[in-house]
Amino acid sequence: MVILIFPAEGTKFLNFELNFLSKSDFSRKNLNSNASPVIEVNSDSISKLEEYRRDSIRNIEEKRLKLFKDSVLIAEKKIQYPNNDRSILFPFFNSLQNAKNGKVRIMHYGDSQIEADRISGRLRERLQREFGGCGSGAYAVIPATRKISIRNKVSTNWKRFTGFGPYIDTSVKHENYGALFSFCKINPDTNELDTSSICNGLVKIFRPKKGYKHCRNYQQINFYYSSKENINIKYVINDTIFYNEVWDSSYKIKRQTINFSEAPESFEAHFKSKISPLIYGISTEGTNGVVVDNIPLRGASGTEFGRIDFNGLKNMHELLSPNLFILEFGGNAIAHIKTKSRAQRYGNYFKRQIIKLKKISPNAIVLLIGPGDMAKKENTQLISYPMLEEVRDELKKVAFETNSCFWDMYLNMGGKNSIIEWANQSPSLAAKEYIHLTNAGARKVADFFIEDIMNDFDDYLANKK
Repeated sequence: MVILIFPAEGTKFLNFELNFLSKSDFSRKNLNSNASPVIEVNSDSISKLEEYRRDSIRNIEEKRLKLFKDSVLIAEKKIQYPNNDRSILFPFFNSLQNAKNGKVRIMHYGDSQIEADRISGRLRERLQREFGGCGSGAYAVIPATRKISIRNKVSTNWKRFTGFGPYIDTSVKHENYGALFSFCKINPDTNELDTSSICNGLVKIFRPKKGYKHCRNYQQINFYYSSKENINIKYVINDTIFYNEVWDSSYKIKRQTINFSEAPESFEAHFKSKISPLIYGISTEGTNGVVVDNIPLRGASGTEFGRIDFNGLKNMHELLSPNLFILEFGGNAIAHIKTKSRAQRYGNYFKRQIIKLKKISPNAIVLLIGPGDMAKKENTQLISYPMLEEVRDELKKVAFETNSCFWDMYLNMGGKNSIIEWANQSPSLAAKEYIHLTNAGARKVADFFIEDIMNDFDDYLANKK
């Protein structure tokens, strides 16, 4: 009732001023005393909160997708197996593990990317250091390109005949070029008075001074030949020791072996015959351990196995007894493939080659190395060849269809347009024509591949325990 007595404007008492609610004010407050408090809602804040929630979900999904893609990429950079069956390489790994008791042979076929023993040489050195073995493997009397892993000198009357590409000599009336796709023969000496011996040729093999350590020594020199008649051979070792031998005539490719306790500084083979033998290759190797043959076929697409004599190829492969074929092709086909259907046809052609090799050497495993990145200029811009990935995919597909393995050089280089980056590095890892690797680039690719081989070998050992 105080509000009814005191004036609305208040009153003073001593030094204090007293003020009271008016009746109307009191009544208004009292009326709202049971009402809920009014909260002002900011719609912009809610929108921002919802947007933040959506962004967070999207970021989580993108991170998960990236992790998935990264894990797939990591897996695809390694050796890939059909149905992820890693046991396919186990027989080869078992041979490596027991290489001190016998030979383990890897035949590395490829195009010009492997010329001069590139990639093969680094693989050979690592495996020979790890599992034993020595020597450079098989090569032609007249190699197509220089190799630092060998030092040969031949008389000028030797001639090379090649069984693939534009290099085929139409004067050759057969298709028996052996496992190295070539043979060499001696041109007859028309001025020779002794008509019973008009083909006189020399092959001189020096101990290598350069190249990797294990290729500089060897315990065997093998000649692979055929001949219509017996051949008289004189051997000269280190310019002093010599002896004579007769190589028997043979329609089929035959192997002749000369053994050493260690590689001589020089070895000479002097050939004498009325008709030149056909020499399909020479190999320097150990009596056990790993042998890696580097077989570059410049300009080849990898479909050449079906174009040479089956029996001759089979004959020489049986003598070489490979445990693993590495086929590194595709680069020479990419520039000519403009459509996906053409890439599929190429894959089908390649599949026939794998089937042929497996028929010849049923115990050997096939591992395909896909083409690396390659670029061309389109207008003013450098780009990877448009059908490169399609060709790569077809090669992987036929590898899996033939129970073979696949290693993706393209992804290991970095994928699309990576060769441009490799060419611009210092030192350069690729040539400025954006097709071929430099020696440094080939070493890097070899190291990637070797690391994956050795990782899978370690997995094989762990699986055995």
